Amino acid sequence: MNLYRGITSKLLLKQSFSINQAKFFSVSRINFNSDLKERDLDDLYKKVVVQVRGHDNAVLESYKNFVQQTSKELDVNLNEIRQPDRFIERWTILKSRFSNRKHMRQYEMRTHFREFEFKHLTGSTCDTLLEYIQRNLPEGVAMHVHKTKITQLPEHFNN
Repeated sequence: MNLYRGITSKLLLKQSFSINQAKFFSVSRINFNSDLKERDLDDLYKKVVVQVRGHDNAVLESYKNFVQQTSKELDVNLNEIRQPDRFIERWTILKSRFSNRKHMRQYEMRTHFREFEFKHLTGSTCDTLLEYIQRNLPEGVAMHVHKTKITQLPEHFNN
């Protein structure tokens, strides 16, 4: 420690060191007693529901296989895979801008859904899993995540 103080005091007196040299001499002290008391506990999630939606059913089917394989490799409890009904939005508009009310055109947009329900995850496992499956999300697919966290009851409920 005395060597460290001697080197840094000489460098500070000269003031001719660069930022990179200062990073080399930086030392952090760890206070183990306070770290054990203030240790962050990992969050626990009862369930995590991941909903993906897209316009192509084949893409969602392929992504479903990817999520199944990922959960199997990471040893994550994939409880259920649901396929809710598709949502169809239709527009009926005139074929021409100004006239001919008889001639109409109908357009529709179909949105398909998949829901993956994971049970009993820790915070770090959940973050790792979600980051991995979000990075491999196909183009044109949206993802919504709903987490149900387990917490302790406040003390005023226990009385």
